Amino acid sequence: MEITLQVSRSRVILFLILICVISLGLKLYTVDFSIPPHGDDFVYVIDAIQYNEGDFFVSQKKNPGWPLFLAPFMSIINSNDLLDYTNFARVLGLIISTATIFPMYFLARKFFDEKYSLIAASLFAFEPHLNYNSGTALSEPLLILVLITSMIFILHNKTKYLYLAFVFAGLCWWVRLEVIYPMLAIILIYFIVHRAKSNSLRNFSLCIIFLLIIISPLFIQRDLQFDDPFYVWYTGTIFADDYTEILTSPENAGVVDFVEKHGVLGLMERLANGLANLLNTLIRISYPYLLILIPFGILFSLRPIDQKMKNIKANWTMIITIIAVILIPFAMFEERRWLFPIFPFLIILATIPIQRVTNHGLNTFSFNENQKSIFLVIVIGVVLLLSSTFTMGIGEFGYGLPNSALEHEKVKFTVYLVENFDGRILRDEVVDDYLAYVNLTSDDNDFKTFKSPRGKNPYPDLYEPGKVVRMSVYGKTVEELVTNGEPRGLKYIGILEKGSYFFPFLNDLYYIEENYPYMKKVFDSDEMGYKEFKIKIFEIDYKNFHELNN
Repeated sequence: MEITLQVSRSRVILFLILICVISLGLKLYTVDFSIPPHGDDFVYVIDAIQYNEGDFFVSQKKNPGWPLFLAPFMSIINSNDLLDYTNFARVLGLIISTATIFPMYFLARKFFDEKYSLIAASLFAFEPHLNYNSGTALSEPLLILVLITSMIFILHNKTKYLYLAFVFAGLCWWVRLEVIYPMLAIILIYFIVHRAKSNSLRNFSLCIIFLLIIISPLFIQRDLQFDDPFYVWYTGTIFADDYTEILTSPENAGVVDFVEKHGVLGLMERLANGLANLLNTLIRISYPYLLILIPFGILFSLRPIDQKMKNIKANWTMIITIIAVILIPFAMFEERRWLFPIFPFLIILATIPIQRVTNHGLNTFSFNENQKSIFLVIVIGVVLLLSSTFTMGIGEFGYGLPNSALEHEKVKFTVYLVENFDGRILRDEVVDDYLAYVNLTSDDNDFKTFKSPRGKNPYPDLYEPGKVVRMSVYGKTVEELVTNGEPRGLKYIGILEKGSYFFPFLNDLYYIEENYPYMKKVFDSDEMGYKEFKIKIFEIDYKNFHELNN
């Protein structure tokens, strides 16, 4: 019997539904709905709740698109548990990410026929990093959906769809503050794909008008709130010497300051470091199957056989623009989430070698029609197997089940911290992950009436006697950290067994306490019976510190 993927519209829909179901199952495997919010997910959910209360402020660090999207859906919830709102956001993220498989198919149709578009949709649906991210209540699922939609429209021939491309490019900026690349990329792609058409300049002018209409409310709101329509907290931070410096001196690290301090060669070195970090991260998140396909896709895209060259150029334009925009930030901080929006366009590249080998074979062989269909079924099967293995963390490879015990011990630790400590603790990775959540959900607080910081500083000093709060201090050595922390009232430093990401010079503090006699251990998770979360908290003895250093 001949096996074939020659598909009618109904079969395409059925196949897409099938991979949606499988994709949703992979997504749900990595979600633990018992874990409270503790990062950007916390911020987004709180913002959405405030918007429902009629408080339409704009965050110093984030744009309101994702919380605004969440808000009307969350209005149906009437709960006194912040976790319920967080889980609702997680569910919406799962739904959006799963539904995006359909637009991914339509984007692929700009490059491939039905068979290979289904392959591209499968690569997207089973991508384990995107699947993991989809259940985190973060903004990437919505961003990727809007970005794909913008790309679909810009590659359309009808003028009315071009206007929509610019509208959706503007909506991307609503979702993520740093995401200027869709607007830049769409402008470039317009001239790549449509410059030869009649009235192209007139149509482009109208497209820009639509874009400005979409993004202008954000400028107006920022002007009203910060007296600066272009104010973004970290615009003056991306050229800081160190990530931790961003938290303590956010206004002194512009490109001019950086060049004056380090010269043009220093700027080139910063760019090179950013590229190296970005490529390293991209390689790591290309596991388990895109890493194999993308290099061949890059090679075959240079001389496409089955695709329009202008569409290939458009795809490359989006990829290169995304990389260029995030290059400098990557020099300081390797955040894989920044690369997730690039996945749909990398998947287009990854599908090209599958099509090339299937349709045209190699020098020594070629497939008949029946063999082509069998080969594509095998490809999907292998991709699903690799994705499932990575998702389940088989053999310590990939994500695996969430470590619920670890996260709940973190919450337990934070409750103990809040109830037994008084003073400022160093802001450092997971040491204070759940501090905001525990403070906001304690008996004497109402998260529904909470007001986020309104000023230009997203990290105001909120210390009150009898409470523990996190604070940011910059330093490149233990001595410098303590010295800089003293006038700001730094009292505690926490260190994980695995060490510190932002302050690696603190790493031996956990094991060699005697090297730091001015650090008094006041908490040890081992002594408290913790099984998963390993942390020690030290109180700084400034008197002893000065005696030892004088």
